[in-house]
Amino acid sequence: MTNVDINDTSIWCNATLRVDTMGHTLHAYVNRRYAGYKFSQWGSNFTYEKRVSIKKGTNIIALLSATVGLANYGAGFDKIKTGITGGPFQLIGKNNVTMDLSTNLWSYKIDFKASYGTNPVVVDLQGLGKGHAWVIGHSIGRYWPSWITATNGCTDTCDYRGNYVTEKCNTNCGNPSQRWYHVPRSFLNNDKNTLVLFEEIGGNPQNVSFQTVTTGTICALVHEGALLELSCQGGQVISQIQFASFGNPKGKCGSFDQGSWEATDSRSVVEAACIGKSSCGFAVTKEAFGVVGADNDPTRLAVQATC
Repeated sequence: MTNVDINDTSIWCNATLRVDTMGHTLHAYVNRRYAGYKFSQWGSNFTYEKRVSIKKGTNIIALLSATVGLANYGAGFDKIKTGITGGPFQLIGKNNVTMDLSTNLWSYKIDFKASYGTNPVVVDLQGLGKGHAWVIGHSIGRYWPSWITATNGCTDTCDYRGNYVTEKCNTNCGNPSQRWYHVPRSFLNNDKNTLVLFEEIGGNPQNVSFQTVTTGTICALVHEGALLELSCQGGQVISQIQFASFGNPKGKCGSFDQGSWEATDSRSVVEAACIGKSSCGFAVTKEAFGVVGADNDPTRLAVQATC
């Protein structure tokens, strides 16, 4: 995606967009409107040409190149080029006046300094549309925060047991599926680092920010027979068990509450296993907590702790 500033619309109002590509498919968008597509015959290179409407001021042109697959055999297969590999990419106006956009900026790029300390680093990509992010050449994943999940379908309690259905244990309703992306500290230099964003559909990069994560409260809700695992980050240790109930506790992290029955030693068992440690784990069984409730009642352990 790139920006093109136009002052004289008499030349460019009905321009032709021309792109040379090595295949296999090319989609074009001008000012967030779909301009069309073209695909190659037999996987060969081709030229995309389409009349586009250009306005006075800043015009946004986005190209999406797609492949059906890449060659993975034969001599020199790793040198076979596919997609837009240098153009030329041109805007052709009245009387064949040509503007070469091959060297235009096609992504967002910014330098930043790594934060001090050992806490995990994340980048918040809220405000962007859809694309791919790299930190110093390392891919940290594709992003799509503009896609918002449905506002209904989430519940406070979750039980994965039984037959699986896609609607089971939904969380984060009404929000993007992901907005924070982990940036391993092993990727980062002490001085300058570079973030590159390839944006496909448009967004506001001014909202992008780097943050460190400090875990103060950790939670777990584990069913009987499974393994409870708690862990603090950055060298912290578990200093307090705020809540622990083995029985049929209610609620979620931050608002756990005792159910109709629980083991009387719930808190003391968890404290003995976890206090003073950076991480702990043990099997959640009735033998560990004492038999409580009816045998056919669903039994689970809810824990909330402080790091």
